Amino acid sequence: MSDRERGQDTEPAPTGDASWWAGLRLTGGVVLAVSGIGLLSWLILHGGTADNDWSRYYGAGKIMAIGCVIVGTTLLARRR
Repeated sequence: MSDRERGQDTEPAPTGDASWWAGLRLTGGVVLAVSGIGLLSWLILHGGTADNDWSRYYGAGKIMAIGCVIVGTTLLARRR
């Protein structure tokens, strides 16, 4: 009896080389995007006096961008 006849998944198992965000779905992407937006707005409004330290803004923007990419690719995959 073949795998298709038994109804088992024939795709290979995921490897350990995947990124940390690879398993997130729509909900996780939305949470990341909202947290990135919240962190960016908090940094802009209450960021402090160190204007030369752009690493905090970069990290918050990166979290927001990863969340937006996950949400976008999940929604595009559902349309197909």
